[in-house]
Amino acid sequence: MRLGAETVAALRAGAVETLRTGSTGPLLLLCEHAGNIVPAPWNGLGLPSPFLDTHYAYDPGVDGLTRALSERLGAPAVLARYSRIFADYNRFDGDWDHMRPDLGGVPVPGNMDIAQAERRLRREIAVEPLDDAIAPLVRGRKAVVSVHSFTPVMAGHRRPVDIGLLWREDGPFVRAALGELKARGAVSGLRIGDNEPYDWRAVTAYSLQVHALDHGLPCFYLEVNNALFSRPETSALVTNLVGEVLRAALADL
Repeated sequence: MRLGAETVAALRAGAVETLRTGSTGPLLLLCEHAGNIVPAPWNGLGLPSPFLDTHYAYDPGVDGLTRALSERLGAPAVLARYSRIFADYNRFDGDWDHMRPDLGGVPVPGNMDIAQAERRLRREIAVEPLDDAIAPLVRGRKAVVSVHSFTPVMAGHRRPVDIGLLWREDGPFVRAALGELKARGAVSGLRIGDNEPYDWRAVTAYSLQVHALDHGLPCFYLEVNNALFSRPETSALVTNLVGEVLRAALADL
């Protein structure tokens, strides 16, 4: 695919949204799977449109949660607007699911046998603008948290977790957040996962490796069961709980 310079520039501008970039607060929030947009020239990657409303395309609920946390904590935030099916920002370029060819067995026509030139174009449009937005915001921070949600059932397995904290390098910030999360979760009746439903130590993940660990910053991925966002009362519960957990953990830094 060949696109003109003006089109590429416009698509790059639509890849990312930033909040409170002038904040000097200690925390940076990332939301790599906030949006489900496939840039128009790619015609939905050949998928039926309902697929773009599923967890395969984005993380339901995290856009609103990230905005609320940014406001409550006065934290800068960076949100990706393009679907992870188009280019998953939290994957390295060589990972099979950076531009995944199937969705649980359903082929993605537009992601089959992608030429290197197109891979470079997609990264120019969907990855580089996020890198450029995040890099200056890392300076001066004390911690980075990436906000995600997960589907409650995967491959027929019902996950026994409501909120999980995924970490790769242990430390005071991670321990404080996990301790606060377990204590407050017990009171609220929420099931808390320590490196669940995924274990970050067993997989690779791009965003926090590059923008936190490589800078010596404590960090973790926050994972929320997306079923909790289906009702206003449970969504508010999650927002309040996570906001207080992060506030308490940051106070210990």
